[in-house]
Formats: sequence, C-alpha cells, structure tokens
Amino acid sequence: MENTNNNAFRGEFLPYIIKWGRGTNLLGVLLVFGPCLYLGLQGIWPDWSAFMAAFAIQFPLVCSAYIREPISYFAMLGVPGTYMAFLSGNISNLRVPASSIATKSVGIEEGTDKGTITATIGCAVSTLVSTVMLTLGVIGGAALLNALPPVVTSALNLLLPALFAALLSNYLFMNPKLGIIMIPVAFLMYWLQLQGVFKWAGLFASSIPPLIASFGGMGLGVFLAKKK
Repeated sequence: MENTNNNAFRGEFLPYIIKWGRGTNLLGVLLVFGPCLYLGLQGIWPDWSAFMAAFAIQFPLVCSAYIREPISYFAMLGVPGTYMAFLSGNISNLRVPASSIATKSVGIEEGTDKGTITATIGCAVSTLVSTVMLTLGVIGGAALLNALPPVVTSALNLLLPALFAALLSNYLFMNPKLGIIMIPVAFLMYWLQLQGVFKWAGLFASSIPPLIASFGGMGLGVFLAKKK
C-alpha cells in the first residue's frame, strides 16, 4: 500500500501539480504586468528618473527574495504549496504558518510526501480564507476599523510579531541547538547592516544579511543532521 501511495504521489499527483502550477504562475506574471502594459499602450509612461530610482531600490530586494524564499520555504510548503503561495502572496505571514501548523497538528514530519499533502491542504485553506476575509475587508473593513476602539486597533500591530514569535518558539523547541546559534547570528547580521559593514555591495547591501542568515542556517542544519 505504501509503495502504491508513493507511486501515485510522484507519478500522478506531482506531475499534475507542476503542469498546472507552472501555467497558473506564468499567467499570474502576465496579469501582474497587465495594467502596466495597458497604460503603456495608452501612451502613459513613468518618468524614467523616477523609474530608475524605484528600480534601484526594489531590484536588490527582489533578487535576494528570488534566491532565498523558495529555498527557505520549500520544506514547509512542498511543491503544491510553493506554487499556491507564490501566486497568492502573504507567504511568510500566512501560507507558511498555515502549512506548518497543519503538518505539525497531525504529527507528520515536514518535507515528506505525507507532509507535502498536509501542507497543501493547509495552504489551500489559508488561501481560501484569506481571500474571503480580504474581500470582506475591502467591502467593509474601513467602517469596521473605525468602529473599533483605539486600544484594539493599536493591538492589531502586534499580530505579526506574535505570529513570528510563535513560529520561532515552535522550531526552537524542535531544534534548540540550531536556534541558539542562528538567532544571535541573525541579530549580528542586522547590527552589521545598521553599521554599514555591507556598503561595499552597493545596491545589494540590504540583500547580503538575509542571504547569510538563511543559507548559514540551512548549512548548519545539514551539518547537525549529518553529525547526528
């Protein structure tokens, strides 16, 4: 039975997901550039100095994320979740937590075939719920926020740090040795960036610290796993 499930997963499920995931993501790229192309066809173009200034700011961040995020999130999202997450957005604050919690709640190890299935379900439900909530928020969100007392609206700013803290504590409990080493490294990279140590990289100065922290953490994890 186990071999049959593995054959179905790798021989049927994954090829189907890759075919449709690749197509929908490429369609998403076209749709993202659609409004820009439409405005360009109407003769509306941005000032090139403003365009290059915005490009110089955004390009290094995008290059860093292009390398770092798919590798960092893949173990938690799996192939289907990766396609869904990068198409729907809100990866670190919604898709990854939902996928990780769904996998952990049923006691399955992340990165396995079964873990990929549970991560897919968690990511899909997260996408559906967030889309519904976003629609409701667009329709009546402003009126709802205005009706809330200031103490509640100010507390909403703490939701994202609380979410990341919960994820950090979960993974720190799973692998305390890795966390004890990498958390100071991450703070060190942030401090070095504030001190201007990476100015020699020019436009890519802001991309180096997260790359060092991410790949350093992955390399240390592989080393500890082999040592164990």
